[in-house]
Amino acid sequence: MADKVLADVQIQLTKGLTLTVIKQLLDDLKMDKVLNEEEAETILESNAARADKARDLIHSVEKKGCVASEIMIAKLKVRDQHLYNELKLGRPLLPACEEPAPEALAHQPITVSVHSVVHAGSNSPFTDDDSNEVYTMDSIPRGFCVIINNEEFKNEKRKGSDKDAAALEKVFKILGFDVQIYTNQEAEAMKKLLLDFSKKEHGDCFVCCVLSHGEKEGVLGIDEELCPMKDILSPFDGINCSSLAGKPKVFFIQACRGENMEANVVVSEDNVVEVDGLGLTIGGPKNTYSISQYSDFLVSMSTVDDHVSYRNEGGSWFIQALCKQLEDGSQRGDDILTILTRVNNEVSRKVGEVEVQQSRCCCFSFVTTHVAKMTPEPCYTLRKKLIFRIA
Repeated sequence: MADKVLADVQIQLTKGLTLTVIKQLLDDLKMDKVLNEEEAETILESNAARADKARDLIHSVEKKGCVASEIMIAKLKVRDQHLYNELKLGRPLLPACEEPAPEALAHQPITVSVHSVVHAGSNSPFTDDDSNEVYTMDSIPRGFCVIINNEEFKNEKRKGSDKDAAALEKVFKILGFDVQIYTNQEAEAMKKLLLDFSKKEHGDCFVCCVLSHGEKEGVLGIDEELCPMKDILSPFDGINCSSLAGKPKVFFIQACRGENMEANVVVSEDNVVEVDGLGLTIGGPKNTYSISQYSDFLVSMSTVDDHVSYRNEGGSWFIQALCKQLEDGSQRGDDILTILTRVNNEVSRKVGEVEVQQSRCCCFSFVTTHVAKMTPEPCYTLRKKLIFRIA
């Protein structure tokens, strides 16, 4: 029975569930009427530690029986396939649930949809037994690379953003993509633009680069309205964009994700140091984690959640490092995760200074100088190695 399976893997599942996946599962389980709003909020708010949230989630679903447990296992496969496979949850383990569905599920029949996807350039169906470990990347062009460059805001020009757009255009043309640049888009225009692209016929890969201001939930149009991340990603999932099913969808987002500033952490002196014009520092890379929001997605954010992202007249730290490492790494045949690890290392070692305006009272304000540090954060659900090669 599925509830017994959850009990058997409870310890490993508690250790393996990231906070992001826990939140995604809670949203899924609310939508499928396994948990109500109050139960989901209690799991999140009554437990301070990630492990306690995970444990509470597992227990809450277990108590609702076999059908509820089956739904959670199915959702876990979508949200974190690596953990699902690691725990061997795909093996034939469950005799069919004999108990009736809980009342909350009575009008929510469980349907398992199996989608066949096709390798790019091939008519043969893709299966889990496929031995090919690298995404096909031989269409000409490789696919679309859409660059949205929002520079001109009401009270500010994002200086250096044009340098980022030019660097991205150069490198993705070298890599064989059909590069299309769109400047100064309002939020609704961004949504429509991406929706329109999702309806096109695609090559072996889709790349989208967004350069703008941002908040925790997404990026801003030049009208300073929010374009949520789900409106950027969801048009290209396997259901909404069948021509990209089973193919990599790559998003590079250069935008702030909050107002916090990373601290400057000194590590051992045998680390390489770099001078970034404004000072000398030794910095180590931050830990990142992967999320499983959609199959075959890579979303690389310029900074970690709740933090600012740095840019100057020469461009942003993240995009400039990304383009350099992409061009170098593609010549060596490195996969994208190796390249992004190098980007993390390069950016996290940079240092600058930023002036922060602070108010002490209504009568006067003052400026403080903060050491500027930053770490990008890639999240992915790639199933194979993604290697960009010079066309």
